[in-house]
Amino acid sequence: MSTWAEQRRADQAARREQDRADRTAEREQDRLDVVAAARLEEKQAAAAVAEKAKRDAKREQVKVARRQWRASHAVELVIYPLAVVSAVMAVPAMAAYGLHLYGNVTGVVLPVLSELGMWAFALAVHTSRRRTPDRPTGMLTAGIVVFAAVGAGLNFAHGVGAGVLTGVVMAVVSVAGVIAHQLAVAAPPRSRAEREQAKVARLAARRVARTRRIAARRAVVELAADGTAQLVYVPGLYLPKGRDLDAATVPGLPVPVDEWDAALADLIAGDLDPHVSGAPDRDLDPIPGADLGGLGGVAVADPPPPVDPTPPKQATRARTAKQVRAAALRLARKNGKPVSAEFLRRELKVAPDKARALRDDVNTELYPNP
Repeated sequence: MSTWAEQRRADQAARREQDRADRTAEREQDRLDVVAAARLEEKQAAAAVAEKAKRDAKREQVKVARRQWRASHAVELVIYPLAVVSAVMAVPAMAAYGLHLYGNVTGVVLPVLSELGMWAFALAVHTSRRRTPDRPTGMLTAGIVVFAAVGAGLNFAHGVGAGVLTGVVMAVVSVAGVIAHQLAVAAPPRSRAEREQAKVARLAARRVARTRRIAARRAVVELAADGTAQLVYVPGLYLPKGRDLDAATVPGLPVPVDEWDAALADLIAGDLDPHVSGAPDRDLDPIPGADLGGLGGVAVADPPPPVDPTPPKQATRARTAKQVRAAALRLARKNGKPVSAEFLRRELKVAPDKARALRDDVNTELYPNP
């Protein structure tokens, strides 16, 4: 009996403990639900605030854009209403005049010619200057003048029947809008600095165009095997003078090294250094100083030709050292025997010292064993 009572008390205690645990769990769940609801409410409030801020920022951005547009188009906001007033006064008058002239409804479209024509060219000038500032607008401006003259003439003819003053007033009303548009919108006045900058830009463009034309006339034409051709220019610093370009040196800028001078300096250095492979033997050339036909260690059967006292023409800068050496090699192969410095000087139109250097180089390469 005692055991049954103890078991009953234990079961009751367990039930009470379970009830307490259930109530605790319910209270915890209620607390979690309240926290979750509060967090959700906070998120919704934050989202609403962010959305409102986004809408406010967008509205402010639109307002700023409108203010900027009005500020940048303040002149247009005044000029275009003036043009509309001019059209409202001129178009009906021209339509009535056209109906009177043609005697049918066809004349009603006369304002298209008298009013719309000059405005079409005026807007074309305005668009061209905004989108392509470098493109000339002379022909479009001429179109404005022509169609404005046509419109003014037609309006004057319409009003002159009631008197010259009436004709003049109607003509002025017809072209007043387009004249105001051209003066204030299409070609607004520029500051002195802007005018000076535009003047310098035009001067520089003309100078560059002139230099390019002269360079194109002077350029060497390189013809390919397929018949195509291209111009080969000599880079450098030049001053355009007349129909020619004069080489110029700018203080403070590095002077470009001439390829021929560099190659000649290498040849002379090889001449003077006995350890350089292929250097000619100066002891075999008994004639010091200016060469009168000697071959620098290579004997020739023919006597040297007489020396031409006329100084040779200066070689053109268009030929590089490699091109001059290749030409000397071709002449030596064609000659079939060692060449003299005088022969190279006369054929290649080079200076005597350059001819001697070429002679030694070419004869050493083609005829190493005379």
